Amino acid sequence: MEKVVLIGVKRVIKQLILVLGLCILWNCSAYSQVERSVQLVKAKTINRNLALQFPIDKSFQGSKATFSDAKILIDTLDQSIKLQMTVSAQDDQQHFVATLVFIGDMKYHDFSESYIFDNLKLDRFKVEKDSYTDSQHIAKSIKQSLINDFDELVLFNLAEINSLSFRRPADEIEISKEQLRFIWN
Repeated sequence: MEKVVLIGVKRVIKQLILVLGLCILWNCSAYSQVERSVQLVKAKTINRNLALQFPIDKSFQGSKATFSDAKILIDTLDQSIKLQMTVSAQDDQQHFVATLVFIGDMKYHDFSESYIFDNLKLDRFKVEKDSYTDSQHIAKSIKQSLINDFDELVLFNLAEINSLSFRRPADEIEISKEQLRFIWN
């Protein structure tokens, strides 16, 4: 009689272990599916990537300018993403510094599997310091050089953010405070 009870208990324990194992596997696969379908990218991460691409030195019409301190601006009120940078120019004893803000399109670039900031348009040009006797020519030269110089800036590469993320454009991008949420359906 004792042997029959032990065999019955062993069978129940095996079935319980099987059911418990299946529940654990189901929960893990459901969790990983959620993990792979949503990716948060913080502004800090994008700014670190932009810092690798700057400063950029440009020369035009006898003047040199340095573009630096690029950072992303995430605006939750108007649901937009902007790019801000500083430009400084120096000629002899004259010095010029301005803050530039661009609007543009965030697009997925298939070849590099990256999101880029494309079709940049100057939204704001604020002069911070100006010791030039006539800075109109330097400001105009800087604005004209921006048309092609900062096209297709890489914001971040998907593979560098998360090796499990999809290698295609997100189906939806949500803008929230200091971060972007990429969603793949």
